Amino acid sequence: MSDSGIGMLLGHASAQMLWLWFIGAFVLGGALVYGVMKAGHLRRGERAQLDRNTEARQRQEDPYKRPT
Repeated sequence: MSDSGIGMLLGHASAQMLWLWFIGAFVLGGALVYGVMKAGHLRRGERAQLDRNTEARQRQEDPYKRPT
């Protein structure tokens, strides 16, 4: 069996490892893109609950704070 291209330069095992690195980088990149797209997108109810919790926590920490 003759090697060609990258396999000839690096050897058969190294060429396989290189491909595994590319596949791993692709999968990791896809996971990061998915995470970035999902981050910060709350539904209306979740956003309202977060706002209520934030206001309650602020009142708890500073009872003299006026609601805006």
